[in-house]
Amino acid sequence: MKKKNAVKLLPTLGPGLAFAGLVAILPMPTRAIDLLQRYPTKLTSGDTQPDNARAWEFTEADLFRVSRFSLVIGRDLRVETGAADLGIGHCADGAVWAVVLPREGGKLVSQLKSQEEAVAHVWLRFHPNQINRLFPPDTVSAEGDRRLAAQVRRIASHKITSSWHAGGLAMIPEPKDLTVDVDTEGGPRRFFMVDAQAQTAEYVSAFADRPVRPAPAMSGDLAEQAFDQLWEAFDRDYAMFALRPEVDWADLRERYRPKALQCETADEFAEVCAAMLRPLRDLHVWLTVAGRNVPVFNRPRSANSNPSAHRAILGDLKRKGSVQWAVTADKIGFLAIYGWNEAALPEQCDAALEEMRDTRGLLLDVRLNGGGSEPLAREVAGRFLPKEFVYAFSQFRNGSAHTNLTEKYERKVTPRGPWRYPRPVVVLIGQKCMSSNESFAAMMSGDPDATIMGDHTCGSSGNPEIIHLPFDMTVSVPRWIDYLPDGTPLDERGFQPQVRFEPGPGAFTGERDALLTAALERLRRVPLPAKPIAGEKKTRDSAGLRHTPEELPDQGADARIEKEP
Repeated sequence: MKKKNAVKLLPTLGPGLAFAGLVAILPMPTRAIDLLQRYPTKLTSGDTQPDNARAWEFTEADLFRVSRFSLVIGRDLRVETGAADLGIGHCADGAVWAVVLPREGGKLVSQLKSQEEAVAHVWLRFHPNQINRLFPPDTVSAEGDRRLAAQVRRIASHKITSSWHAGGLAMIPEPKDLTVDVDTEGGPRRFFMVDAQAQTAEYVSAFADRPVRPAPAMSGDLAEQAFDQLWEAFDRDYAMFALRPEVDWADLRERYRPKALQCETADEFAEVCAAMLRPLRDLHVWLTVAGRNVPVFNRPRSANSNPSAHRAILGDLKRKGSVQWAVTADKIGFLAIYGWNEAALPEQCDAALEEMRDTRGLLLDVRLNGGGSEPLAREVAGRFLPKEFVYAFSQFRNGSAHTNLTEKYERKVTPRGPWRYPRPVVVLIGQKCMSSNESFAAMMSGDPDATIMGDHTCGSSGNPEIIHLPFDMTVSVPRWIDYLPDGTPLDERGFQPQVRFEPGPGAFTGERDALLTAALERLRRVPLPAKPIAGEKKTRDSAGLRHTPEELPDQGADARIEKEP
């Protein structure tokens, strides 16, 4: 969970605040290790800009042993262990996370329970320059158990998305800010946002029932079954082979199958499968084991938005679910949609549009929308279109050869009343737009009053099917090739803006969102309307919201169809 002013480690010991090695004088272990020297940093403050999020790494060389770990935050929190194994995740700017695995037991004391709770493991997110205050050199040695590398990696992959991250990449908290995330033995997960300067630990209950699941037991016969089922599913159904002629799928099987069958753990097996899938370069191929996301493929995509500046630029903002809206003092509407995942979203957008009947124009901001249900996107786009519009084409596999494909099927969007917004619209897009949100940008190109502005979209779609495999694994198999309205593939190209915006330095920092400001200036040249937009008021019954949660996944570009073995 990202939160400002959540945690910090102090340079001196204050009342009620202690860190490992500061509670008692401990004997010097063999070959004491200074972790700040091992993972040096020049950072002195936090950096929570998503575009600056750091890729992290962890290997067996990042495992250590600590003779003791102790963390005390006022009266709110105390975590203590005896000897423990320690895993450190790090980036080019130093250490960013740690996993503590007790060898001799550990305890958690907080205001949640009158009795102490047994610790299974501790996950910590912190500023790189604070690592020696958490793990003083006189408690650290190079005697970590290398066999625990897969377990540490599983914990990190599961928990990195809970604190200071952007797409699983590490952002840097302030030196005072710390996440303390403890899985208890056979009990709930205890997640605390700590402010060491204020000596407070705020408990977040949302994660209590989301502990790290244990790794499934490995079996040679099941490994063979799981690998073959995964490989055959792609060989049979994956449409994108037609756009990846350089990928020799049969050769990848010969290379990775022996490695997979030699794995000793399910985590290692999943990593081998991910390595085989990586050459597909497909952002819609996802792999999980015991609930842990196993990285398959990613590519950097910059954000061209700064939501923290929107209130200063636009004035009063309203928000409900994934929808945010405002009307400026000079009568420009603003509607931001951050995802296509909530069944009530069209109704929320309808309510926002009712407040914009007398606006001169509308900013429709989907820059940070990563996709979801394409039918929901069609519902919203229908409020802006004067007639039916073909916004995309789909092509599926229909034979054993990788080049056997169906004809291209049209995907259409139709107008949705009771009234259309007939005034200038500026649609803001960027590289964070993905999947069904890219389809939305294409839909809006059917509005003769709309201008698409910003940067190109991600260029990834898939309509994936989720396959369940042995070892509590799942893999997504993208089933179609998505084509733009002009018939060119969306993949690795994206939807292009009509007006490209090239940001300068600092364009999306502080209280600046240069693209939003430029779009506002564009609409301010539009004359004020003589009268409000006419038309019946939108009601729930007239919204046409007949979709149920069960129906939505069967249609959208980002839908997940689940299939049992």
